[in-house]
Amino acid sequence: MHLASGGEAPFYMIGYFFLSGVVLRALSPPFGKYTAVEQKLEGDFRFAHSRIIAHSEEIAFYNGAEREKEGVNSSFDKIARHVRKVYTMRFANGILDSVLVKYCATMTAYYLLARPVFDPSYATEHMGRVSADPTKIVEDYSRNSGYLVNLSQAVGRLILAGRDLTRFAGYTSRVSELFEVLEDIKKGRYERTMVTKNEGPSAPQSQAVNTNDLKGKVVTQDGVIIFDKVPIVTPNNDVLLKELSFKVTKGTDVIIAGPNGCGKSSLFRILGDLWPLFGGTVTKPHPSKLFYVPQKPYLALGTFRDQVIYPDTKQQALAKGFTDQKLFELLSVVHLGYLIDREGGWNSVQDWADVLSGGEKQRVAMARLFYHRPQFAILDECTSAVSIDVEGIMYEHARQSGITLFTVSHRPSLIRYHEYLLRFDGEGNYQFRKLDKEDMQQTAFGFGHGKSKRIQKLEEDDRDGEDADTENSV
Repeated sequence: MHLASGGEAPFYMIGYFFLSGVVLRALSPPFGKYTAVEQKLEGDFRFAHSRIIAHSEEIAFYNGAEREKEGVNSSFDKIARHVRKVYTMRFANGILDSVLVKYCATMTAYYLLARPVFDPSYATEHMGRVSADPTKIVEDYSRNSGYLVNLSQAVGRLILAGRDLTRFAGYTSRVSELFEVLEDIKKGRYERTMVTKNEGPSAPQSQAVNTNDLKGKVVTQDGVIIFDKVPIVTPNNDVLLKELSFKVTKGTDVIIAGPNGCGKSSLFRILGDLWPLFGGTVTKPHPSKLFYVPQKPYLALGTFRDQVIYPDTKQQALAKGFTDQKLFELLSVVHLGYLIDREGGWNSVQDWADVLSGGEKQRVAMARLFYHRPQFAILDECTSAVSIDVEGIMYEHARQSGITLFTVSHRPSLIRYHEYLLRFDGEGNYQFRKLDKEDMQQTAFGFGHGKSKRIQKLEEDDRDGEDADTENSV
């Protein structure tokens, strides 16, 4: 440009770009700040999904799908509104950028290149007689303008095409995986990608359970839970128990014992429709009349009131007649009345999973149970971090409220609050019987480890009989 248009032309272009930069900086929105806000909103959105993934079983037991859906949709709406606002600003700012930096800059360059063509005196003064030759001027103008336009357009298209193709490839890959999973689910076959296949010989399974066909039947009936020849089988086709049968009517509390991995929690997953039913018949009340309280309670995103009434909303709680005063009475039962003042009232919003201690979380979950007051409650080690005296108060209140209890616990102190025992031995066998006075006096009862004195005595008698038969045969 210096040779074709004179020495002043480059300084004119530099000055123009400097002035354009000042104008753009003054008129451009703070996109850096908006990007930070967008990242925070996206983080909240991802966090909401990760909570659902981590607590999917608890949410399913609580029937909290609609409540979680509202929370995720609200988080998404915040992102959508923010992104829509930012994109509108980017569109307007892009037009301004194009006008000042692209089109006006090109027009300025063309003007500087064309000055020698339309002003021969300028060409003679700044470029000399040789360079001022009309043929030379037109040649330089044509060549330089062509280079300028073609180079800028080519580089721009190349950069935009590469960026768009990379982004598009990422989207198509994820969408392709989604369609593959949806097709597998449609065919009734889905294998999680995080599960590593075992290429070696598979573990022996009972041939009595056909895991390729779902032949189980579910019957809805109030006031009773019946398992009739129901196999306990995991979604990975591991048979934990070939056949389980028992009947529990309303008002008959059952305590469940057994070693880890024997099928205690698996029983509840089948009861809550989280695992497939491969056979037998399950008779149970409507899901709204079953309530699950896990060892590590799920605390939702929201106010302290939301923790007690989850998955209901404040309006639904008021429709049921639960004012803040009645909710406070429930907290008083579980000895948590002090939390209202300590945490700033019912409308306080915090990360409750970090704020509350382990025992407080479990007592909040029990207050939630008393709020919903179902026919049957499944208590899965839900008072392991609570003192024995408060635990007894909560169990007495549950029984007085007409809630039938299914309790998994290793605490012998809870035997007195139940009438029946369902015990797994971890080897595919179980025992369902009525508790008696001898059971009430047990101090170890074999919860999770060992066996009760009665079972030990029966096994010793069996061994003595076998030894006597061996001696007689000799």
